[in-house]
Amino acid sequence: MMLLLAFSGLLTTAMADWTYGTARFSGSQPSSCLNHGSVIIWYNGTLTQKGVSGNEEIWERLRVGELCSGMGTGDICVLYPKNYNGRQLRITSTGGTVQIQTLR
Repeated sequence: MMLLLAFSGLLTTAMADWTYGTARFSGSQPSSCLNHGSVIIWYNGTLTQKGVSGNEEIWERLRVGELCSGMGTGDICVLYPKNYNGRQLRITSTGGTVQIQTLR
């Protein structure tokens, strides 16, 4: 019984929402972080820039063997600074959500 309670406590902690400044993201914070200019991107696994189209950068995060390698969820969290006027990032993830926030 104690083991079950401890495990359920770990699940609750692992799935807790998290914040960065005034931004709030759902779920667990991804383990990797990339500062791309003034934009911050948190992700698990590998994130690759695929190209540029006009004023938009195209990024992709693939889900390749994740469940076996322990890379976690495919969730990506993107944080733009207040009054950002650079290129927008179009990010896709084949195994999770993409959450985008802007600092207030």
